[in-house]
Order: sequence, then structure tokens, then C-alpha cells
Amino acid sequence: VQPKEVPQQKPEEAEAEAEPEEEASEAEVEGGVEGGVAGGVVGGVVGGVIGGVVGGQLGGTGTDVLSFGQGMTRPEQISGPQVSYTREAIEARVQGLMIVKCVITTEGKVERCRVIKPLPHMEQAVMDVLAASRYKPVTFQGRPVEVQYTFNFNLKLPR
Repeated sequence: VQPKEVPQQKPEEAEAEAEPEEEASEAEVEGGVEGGVAGGVVGGVVGGVIGGVVGGQLGGTGTDVLSFGQGMTRPEQISGPQVSYTREAIEARVQGLMIVKCVITTEGKVERCRVIKPLPHMEQAVMDVLAASRYKPVTFQGRPVEVQYTFNFNLKLPR
């Protein structure tokens, strides 16, 4: 935000006052930081929020989509169909690895999918299965989080 009026003259500089040095009290935590707050955590940042996440983004809302990674629980499918081969895929003898990247929401829904490695005649069938599936939400530090997750479908022809 820019000021509406720009002052024409500079404010006068005040002389710095010498502040008496305070002795360290027993209540201070080792590793504390100047500007930190009581109840803060070691590893937190100045300006962070009590109850925030260590390593979180300052000013973040916690609603960002994270990449699935270490320290997160694996998503578990709790409902939804299994992938079925399409007639065209069977006739074309299609098999192999199909990779799809999606967002798993905090409610366990699968959204915003995009195919990374396609398989002919199977893309729509796989996308339909993902859209109809529900997962146990991924958790990080005990809280459900929205994550970018990569699904690998190793498809083999039915016998």
C-alpha cells in the first residue's frame, strides 16, 4: 500500500538512548531468539504463530497442496471400483504402466488429475475409477492435508 501523501521534509533523527542491559533470567529457554515469544518452539521463526507448524511457511494458511513425502501417511483406498480393461485395450493387447498425478483432498476425494504416462484405450477408464474412489486422507504431523499424489497403475491383460 502506498501513502496518499509524501512528506516533503525528512523527520529529524533522534539520538539513540542507551538501554540498560538486562541479566538473563532463569525463565529464559536455552536457544531462545530475540523477538521470539513465550510458548514458542525451538526451530520456530520470529513472526511465527503459536500452534503453527515448524518448517511451515510464514503467513501460510495451511491450505496449500503439498507434494506427498516423508512423514506423511499413505493414502488408503476406502471405496471405489477397480480398473477394468476396456474392450479396445484388450483387442489392442495393451499392457504396461500408466502414471496419473492427482490431488487427494482432506476429505479423501481425488481431484485435478492429469496423465503423466498414458496407455492407449485406458486413460478414460482409469480417470473414471479415480474420480469415483475415496481415500483415507493423507495426514502430516497428525493433521489431514491436501497432497499431490502420483498413482502408478501396472496394467496386465486379463487371462
